[in-house]
Amino acid sequence: MGESAVSVRELGATAGAATILHDISFDVPTGEIVTLCGPSGAGKTTIAAAVAGIVRPGITYSGELVRGGHVGYLPQFAAATLNPARRIGHALGELVGLHHVGRLDRAGRRVHIARVLRTAGFDVPDDRLDQTLRRYPHEFSGGERTRLALAQVLTANPTLLVLDEPTSGLDAISRAAVVDQLDTLRRDGMTILLVTHDLLVAARLSHRTLHVSGGRLVDAVSQPDPASPPATRSHSTGAAVELRGVTVTRSRTAILHDVDLELAAGETLGVVGVSGAGKSTLARVIAGLQEIRRGSLLVDGRPMPTVRSRSREQIAHVQYVWQEAAGSFETRRSVLDQVAMTGVWLAGLSPADARAEAVTELAELGIDETQARRYPAGLSGGQLQRAAVARALLARPSVLICDEVTTGLDEPLSRRILDRIEAYRRDAAASVILISHDVRTQLSRADRLVVVDAGRIVATGVPADLSNDSTTTVLHRLLAPGRP
Repeated sequence: MGESAVSVRELGATAGAATILHDISFDVPTGEIVTLCGPSGAGKTTIAAAVAGIVRPGITYSGELVRGGHVGYLPQFAAATLNPARRIGHALGELVGLHHVGRLDRAGRRVHIARVLRTAGFDVPDDRLDQTLRRYPHEFSGGERTRLALAQVLTANPTLLVLDEPTSGLDAISRAAVVDQLDTLRRDGMTILLVTHDLLVAARLSHRTLHVSGGRLVDAVSQPDPASPPATRSHSTGAAVELRGVTVTRSRTAILHDVDLELAAGETLGVVGVSGAGKSTLARVIAGLQEIRRGSLLVDGRPMPTVRSRSREQIAHVQYVWQEAAGSFETRRSVLDQVAMTGVWLAGLSPADARAEAVTELAELGIDETQARRYPAGLSGGQLQRAAVARALLARPSVLICDEVTTGLDEPLSRRILDRIEAYRRDAAASVILISHDVRTQLSRADRLVVVDAGRIVATGVPADLSNDSTTTVLHRLLAPGRP
């Protein structure tokens, strides 16, 4: 083992009276990739933040940590680090200027920006670069925003990268591109501390993998078998949601093109496609968060307005849990209070009943009452994602939209969340839309599958039929285990 870029000795961390890290010790040798794996809430993000020198509210550290060189940090839910009010070209250009004062002219900055975008797996042809740089963060998909956040980190030319779930929310094709770029950085001598639930990514990149559980480093544990497909089920043939000729534009460019779609009552509809295909825009239309340029949205046969014009009953009727939902929690109120408030405001429960139901729902998703009483900073990103699911379920929706709700979670926890959503669908006769880059899970969970590409629905059908249809090229590219 060579010289260490990071040396951690007896690292501990507490959140109030709770101990969340216990005597963590390890080294990250210069020029190597060391990976932290483990279940959500195990303490991986807390370790990564300590190595990066990030102060997390409510967290107190102890022990010794020595690092050398300049550190670049990509946090979990990295897209939240993008400034929504600034075009990405201005943001990247400013960062390049700060880190290369007096050394790069305008043309040099443009070349540097293009390079960091490529390194982040965001390869833009030169003739489209200026158009891309004029866009705002909301004009990109969730996976694209993650890669833009990585590009921001790379503008400083760090010698040590701390990456917390950098492939979260990426389809198989985009994930392969990012992994290839990280592998290139490794071969060029970059030191990386990587947090991931993706064991294939860890196996491809890591010199050494450390397993974290309960705030401790532990021996590797075996992975359970994937979830079995659910039993065939029946549901009503009535349409819970209808999109008719829906077109959505952004900056005069169509991002959904004349989309027709029906979601049956009681149905689980899987939506798949590459990053940027339009999946989240489709979800935001149904949730009322995206204006429609042309076409109509009907829920239970009646026109549904955008969310600002919806009644409480209409808001409760359609609930949306999105990939970056952890950032939707208020920082100065406990998670339990915020989940319970949904039951009061949207389901008409008394405060006591809402709190009791919130405790039960959170426990179903693996968050006990002691954890739920913490402020959001005291929970991991995966725990907050589960709390967002609990919060949506407390509204007792008839239509539940889940946009990458298992992104960045280990397989047992992902299965637990999906099982809970399936149980709710069954018990409440609700309709569910599952948007995910995990296509194999979609094949086993969905009644029907919709494939989105370039803002259009290019295929719809029973999962088994689509996966066996050689003409469904986008789906087969997403199912490819490695590079397409």
